[in-house]
Amino acid sequence: MKSKSKKGFTLIELLVVIAIIGILASIVLVSFPGATKRAKDSRIISAIGQARTVMTYIDGNEGDYDYWVSTICTDNTNPYYEDMAALCTEITDNGGTVNIANYDSDGDGRTDKACIYSPLNATIDGQPYYCADSSGKAGGVADPTATCGGASNNGTCGF
Repeated sequence: MKSKSKKGFTLIELLVVIAIIGILASIVLVSFPGATKRAKDSRIISAIGQARTVMTYIDGNEGDYDYWVSTICTDNTNPYYEDMAALCTEITDNGGTVNIANYDSDGDGRTDKACIYSPLNATIDGQPYYCADSSGKAGGVADPTATCGGASNNGTCGF
């Protein structure tokens, strides 16, 4: 008489496979938070780059950066509010804060320099802030708070 051979997996084999899948999943989940921070930072950097385009647009239309002030994100009477409101929301929704300043470097009453920066969730090239200014420079910086809107404001990122 022939015996029938049973086909299938044993309980032990199934448990081993489930354990291996669990170990692999935990390795992936451990590295995931860093990727989330970098993705949020990418959105902040993109929004700052687009805001610099608005900055250039304001200068081209107005001849200065007088409309480029910290209230541009909240003051709906500012003629450039609509251009900036969504960008400011994008920055804050991704964990950043919007910091904007303009500066009159030659004392003629018209602002000829401007900058925008935000802290990042992680770092870019080891720098905790991302900044863009009217000179066309943009990148990671250690601390733009003094040169862009602080006590020694000169409308640059301090590169």
